Parts: sequence; C-alpha cells; structure tokens
Amino acid sequence: MSGGFVDVIAGKAGSRAARLRKSTSRASNAPQGMNARKIEARILEMMPRRSWMTCTAVSRLIGTSEDRKTRARLDRLVSEAKLERKREQGTHGLVYLFRRIS
Repeated sequence: MSGGFVDVIAGKAGSRAARLRKSTSRASNAPQGMNARKIEARILEMMPRRSWMTCTAVSRLIGTSEDRKTRARLDRLVSEAKLERKREQGTHGLVYLFRRIS
C-alpha cells in the first residue's frame, strides 16, 4: 500500500488526516479545555469594559489564585480579539494590562 497507513488493531488502511480528525474531536471534549472555556467566560462576564487591569487583578476578580493559568486564558482571549493588551513599565518591570473590547 503506497502512501497510506495500516491500522494494526483494526486491520484496515486509514489516512493520516482521518486519524488526526478523530484525535482533535476527542481533544475538544477534554475536561481541561472545558474548564478553560469556563474561566474565559467568567473573565468576559466579570471584567469591566473601559478599565485596564493587570493579570493579578483579573485573577482576584474571578476568584482564582493561579496567575499563570489566568494569563494563558487572557492571552487566548487577546488572540480571539475579545480583549486588548498593552504593555507598560511597572515598579518591578514590564506589566501587561488587559481590557475588554467594547
């Protein structure tokens, strides 16, 4: 068989793209992903529209103690154009500020 892969367990040929589609659909139901979407929804719900907030302030607003996970959620919302980000000089170095896009 040229160009295809043989599934040893099922004994049939399958394309690589078909297997990748299966794995991505399986990954969309992962509990970590669902929890991340809940956190993003909570951020968008609770965050005020016109004020800039630091990552720590957003974490405190939504009631989580984990800044690293909140920062990842904020970065994803920025890439989806639901938040905007700017960088400023703080007292201890650079600070990223986030706000909702009106």
